Amino acid sequence: MDTLTSELPHLLKLLDDEQPDIREAVSAQLQLYGGDLSEYLTSTGIPLSDKELNLLSNLLQPSRRESLRETWFTPSKDLLEPDGDWALFEAFLRMISDFLHDGISLRPSLSDLLDDLAEDSRALNLDEPVALSQWLIEEEHFTGNKKNYYSPRNSDLAFVIENRTGIPLSLSLILILVAQRRNIPILGCNYPGHFLCWSDTPSGPIVIDPYNQSRVLPVQKIIHDNPGISPIAAHALNYPATQLNILHRLLANLAHAYTESKEKDNLLLINELSKSLDAVRSPTI
Repeated sequence: MDTLTSELPHLLKLLDDEQPDIREAVSAQLQLYGGDLSEYLTSTGIPLSDKELNLLSNLLQPSRRESLRETWFTPSKDLLEPDGDWALFEAFLRMISDFLHDGISLRPSLSDLLDDLAEDSRALNLDEPVALSQWLIEEEHFTGNKKNYYSPRNSDLAFVIENRTGIPLSLSLILILVAQRRNIPILGCNYPGHFLCWSDTPSGPIVIDPYNQSRVLPVQKIIHDNPGISPIAAHALNYPATQLNILHRLLANLAHAYTESKEKDNLLLINELSKSLDAVRSPTI
């Protein structure tokens, strides 16, 4: 048994100690675990109450922030394309997902969860955009998180997959990333106020809305039926979002959530990450 595992039971016994010096010492020691205690907790088998688990997760959050700061980097210009570097793009989404994780529950990695969905769809011979999107909603039971729409966990794609609930951006991202594993042409549509999926078909481009039962609409019909549509919205419908667009939007969602919840340290971190993306932002975005 390594030192961190052997010391953990002693730290857990002090979780509810109200003495400031003890609480500070426990918090300092917990930072050595890198923000994720899930495997250590499983190995020790020590039962904790919901209150203790919540406290423990909060104590681990500073370490998760620092882990994200240390692993994050300025992305390459490959993300300036809608169909750019998917491995790099997913790496950033995985970093955000790990940061948003509670740090106390075991779960598969984001990439493994996406692999499983892709394999399930492959077994059913789902090879085109609409069929894949309908399967995700109807058979895999993904749905919109209308109850907790502004929760930061809606940007944790692993959490969304496990709980089958998310917001327009996270549900669209799951569909997009599963589709990329299957070589099915689905990209992002950075529509103002409501992110969508975008796919070019023989009859013209369409948008798919996973948040609303995977409703499908032809792009030209939307533009034709809405003569007053804004130039920004029209551009979003005609041109799929770059991977950098999507990362910006994900971080903007988190910034809004942390502003509402007044989590200043988390908001500061998210703003730092957004600025790093600006370093590679093209003039046309």
